[in-house]
Amino acid sequence: MRTRSLRAFRVLVGSAFVVVVAMMVWTARPHPPVSVHKARPAPSTEPRPPQGLVPDPIDGQLVPYQLAARRPIAVIIDNFTQARPQWGLSAASRVYEAITEGGITRYLAVFAEKDADRIGPVRSVRTQFLDYALEIDAGVAHVGGNADALALIQQLPIVNLDEFRYAAAFRRIPAPHVAFEHTVFTSTAALRGVIDQRVGVEGVAAAPERWKDDAPAARRPAAGSVSIAFSLPEYAVKWTYEPAANDYARTLGGVPDTDAATGQALTAKSIAIAVVSRTHGRTVIGEDTWTFADIGSGPAWVLQDGVVVPGTWRKQSRADRLRFFDGAGREIAFDRGPQWVEIIPPEVSPTFSP
Repeated sequence: MRTRSLRAFRVLVGSAFVVVVAMMVWTARPHPPVSVHKARPAPSTEPRPPQGLVPDPIDGQLVPYQLAARRPIAVIIDNFTQARPQWGLSAASRVYEAITEGGITRYLAVFAEKDADRIGPVRSVRTQFLDYALEIDAGVAHVGGNADALALIQQLPIVNLDEFRYAAAFRRIPAPHVAFEHTVFTSTAALRGVIDQRVGVEGVAAAPERWKDDAPAARRPAAGSVSIAFSLPEYAVKWTYEPAANDYARTLGGVPDTDAATGQALTAKSIAIAVVSRTHGRTVIGEDTWTFADIGSGPAWVLQDGVVVPGTWRKQSRADRLRFFDGAGREIAFDRGPQWVEIIPPEVSPTFSP
């Protein structure tokens, strides 16, 4: 009896052991949920950049992090007729164009991931460029400025790369029949050398832009252009769409606008036009000047992929990023590549074709 009972007990224990092991194996295996169903998130449609690359905050180009983290360099560049063709503009990631005095336009050229060994001619700064430099935490290179701009630049947290302060970063290159004020040049290496020693390489991270890929070739129109008559014929700008490259070629004063460094015509992936009101005045020392109301919002157009998108620009504060929105209030994503931002007063109306 004892042997039989012991044998029965062993069989019972063995069976229980088998059941326990089977349960452990069953619970360890993945099983579909019985009563609770969680939907998986939809896969992201945003293309992932190649490993080790990030979008540059100024033009969206995919670059190594070390380049994207550099403080941008913004240079005030002359656009007087004697200053043309300018040097280094084809290496700029973004260029702002605005009227200074007498209908003459001037540029704020922002250099991000690309470098240029000759930039200029460099001219004096005006207030209408400072808020755009501030929002991207750029070092601003210039040769002095009017009294309003020099006073404002001291009040703002801007890295001030004035030629009168850092003369070694600039050089005079005279040319026949060119006035003395149109002969100052610099380079990204020289300006970054000043920043490295005096300020620090990395700046404050700017609010990110929205970027997108180029439109497929099948969706690009055959032609398109915009003309902007800033003032005199010498300062008339035209951008002509080139569908094969999906960019815009620039003419200035009726002739192709070129970079003296390369001899090639200047191009841009996108053109943003912002209508910004302005007020005429005099500085404390009697200089003729304009004050632009660049905080707030106003009419705008964005040209890219051969298409014109009307909408508005918005800038909530000096340090806030200039943003562009379509007619439905959606922020516009830009093609990766060089940008031009045309700042025009209300009395200047762009002409689009077709």
